[in-house]
Amino acid sequence: MNLLIDLGNTALKWATSDEPESPHTLVHGGSHHFSEKLLQALQGQSFEHVYGCSVASRDLTLSVSRLVESLGVKITWLKAQQRYQGEFVLRNSYKTPTQLGSDRWHAAIGAVSFLPQQPLLVVHVGTATTVDCVFPEDGEMVFAGGRIAPGVVLMRDSLVTGTATLPKADGEYADFPTDTMTGIVTGIVDSQLGLIERGMRVMQQHHFEPTLVLAGGAVARFAPYLMKEFPDSIVKHNLVLRGLALRSKGAVL
Repeated sequence: MNLLIDLGNTALKWATSDEPESPHTLVHGGSHHFSEKLLQALQGQSFEHVYGCSVASRDLTLSVSRLVESLGVKITWLKAQQRYQGEFVLRNSYKTPTQLGSDRWHAAIGAVSFLPQQPLLVVHVGTATTVDCVFPEDGEMVFAGGRIAPGVVLMRDSLVTGTATLPKADGEYADFPTDTMTGIVTGIVDSQLGLIERGMRVMQQHHFEPTLVLAGGAVARFAPYLMKEFPDSIVKHNLVLRGLALRSKGAVL
């Protein structure tokens, strides 16, 4: 059995390769102070190998590597590939494939495993919001590329730090906002929806009708708004861990 680690900008998730959809989570916010909790959680367990995906800082990634190796287990940080080949094939259209974020690549693998041979718009709402286009071509799946923008919290915090008087908004969406906090929340939600709508429109212009697959830490807050616009959307948590699990099970790494 292998251990899988998804190290993001604000949280770390880990699960076994047998149960990638039942993870444990530690919020770190960029700090190393969570290491002791992770060590306590992993001690006494036996793993053949550890496979990880990281978009966190180099220092934080090294810290996790040292912690895992202190348990006598090797860790391999997997990057995006030019081509994934397992139960299906997924081609990476990036000019330099390894420049694609490892989390986006493994999320795409995870999404395709749920919905093979279907055009997909894979949306991850977290520290950043990513909208990735995946579609079938010549019997294979293609990661065609995607859009990246600040996530919900980054958008909100940028208004707080970049202006003198705007508050740190926390409110509800409104069709016609009549106060500043509601206006900020509505503007942020509409910005996120607009990014997704544009990704959907581009796919349709290329004659695809994609299924929208939604994941990420901000899903619980954002999904109700998205479902109004795209009622056929599917929420799938832990796509990155699912992708890591597939790569760890005999696929070409």
